[in-house]
Amino acid sequence: MTRFALSDPARKAIRVTARAGATPLGLWLFIHLLPRWLPEDPARIAAGEWATPSEVAMTARILGLDLPWHRALLRSARELAHGDLGQSLRYHRSVASLLRAGFPASLRLTLLALGLSVPLAFLMARWRAPLSRLLQSMAIASPVYVLGPLLLWGVARHVAWIPVSGTQGWAAWILPSLSLAVPLAGHQARILAAALDELRGSPGLRWWEGCGIPRGLRFRRWLLPGVSGPWLTVLGLQIGSLLGGAVLVETIFSIPGLGLTLVGALSSRDLPVVQGAVMLGAALYVLVQLLVEAVQSLLDPRLR
Repeated sequence: MTRFALSDPARKAIRVTARAGATPLGLWLFIHLLPRWLPEDPARIAAGEWATPSEVAMTARILGLDLPWHRALLRSARELAHGDLGQSLRYHRSVASLLRAGFPASLRLTLLALGLSVPLAFLMARWRAPLSRLLQSMAIASPVYVLGPLLLWGVARHVAWIPVSGTQGWAAWILPSLSLAVPLAGHQARILAAALDELRGSPGLRWWEGCGIPRGLRFRRWLLPGVSGPWLTVLGLQIGSLLGGAVLVETIFSIPGLGLTLVGALSSRDLPVVQGAVMLGAALYVLVQLLVEAVQSLLDPRLR
């Protein structure tokens, strides 16, 4: 009797899929069981201090707190399978529609910040002057909640053609993107500078220089693939952490994205919206990590 053996790519695919699914599954269980562990009644908190008993009971039904935990999880799993994230207590709309309304602005802000951070990081990493290390440290030590208000104050006083709030026109995205991009570029530049210094004295690069290969081609064919591994790892982690930074930036610059929606849900104790935003963030984080691993495998044959 022959035993069925999986190939190495199949085993790797199973491991990656299981690891990717474990994070959203664990988070889904946590956010649905946590309200039941709180010392106070979550339905009373969500309904408000002056809510009547009937309003508290209705809120408990919406949140699924009137059911045993296993039946509530089963109902949530069925709804999640159909793309239903629940009903907002504040807006009386589906959570999915609220997240869809705020997702385009947050996605644009994330892509612009990442797109701006990459050239800034490479410029700081390739600049070998002693001042470059200080510049990298200053960029890392510039949190969003400090850099954003400073840019807002400086531009509002001296640059009239750049809007300081909203999303009307391309100029309105300059300050929010820069607020997010500068700290990201500082961390990326620190990793890139170390990797570039290690590769600059390698025998392979000296051989390319001896053959008279142009500097731009050497950078694309040798240096860039060599530093892509650690750089993409940092970039993937930064994409996952952008949701926290986007909350602050969208609040500072009044951008109607997921961050502003999450702040409103937290202030009004809108638990379904908070749960939906957390689940969406976890799913996006896992997808980004899978994409980063796939790109790293394409660029570095040792990872295949």
